[in-house]
Amino acid sequence: MKVSKPEFKYLGQSILTWTFLNLSLNMIGLFITKLLNEAEFSYIENIKNEFVMPMVIQSLLFGVCITAATIWLKEKKYKDYIFVAFQIIVFHIIFFLNLRIHHGMHFETTFNNIGLRYLSYSGQYFIDILYLYFPINGNFEFGLFQPDNLATFYIHWIFLNIAYYIGLTWLSIKVAGFFFDNEKEEEKTISQEQKQE
Repeated sequence: MKVSKPEFKYLGQSILTWTFLNLSLNMIGLFITKLLNEAEFSYIENIKNEFVMPMVIQSLLFGVCITAATIWLKEKKYKDYIFVAFQIIVFHIIFFLNLRIHHGMHFETTFNNIGLRYLSYSGQYFIDILYLYFPINGNFEFGLFQPDNLATFYIHWIFLNIAYYIGLTWLSIKVAGFFFDNEKEEEKTISQEQKQE
């Protein structure tokens, strides 16, 4: 259950790379959205709540997941994607808990709902580019959050965010491997562990 020095180094490099790429892609998303439609672009009203907090929460969750995977998983090749698996499970729990069947199947909750806030903090400005072309309409008055189209909501808030995290994690593995030569470091760690056994 102990993290070796090479694993600790790998964790630091992975978390920093993932965080940097996530931050960069979100900033690029904001920039592209503004370029594509400056008239419809809405500026961030509260940088702390709308940008800093989501980035911090996402990075902390990624760090916790990859650290836990490094400590407890025997199959090391899947450890980088544990965060993605965690998000898939949590997103779908939130989605199914807030499905309503009366008057047709739809997603319904309030803006104060902890699940909706989690989805909001897990959202990506890079994906929000699609809102310019495929906006989500619905009943958003008096604290109610009820999108008109369930499929559009699922694609925007669940599916595309999961796809984003898969792509981001894959890219961060490649970038960290390129800059830090992690694959050789990982092979050394595995061979050292095998010798000790």
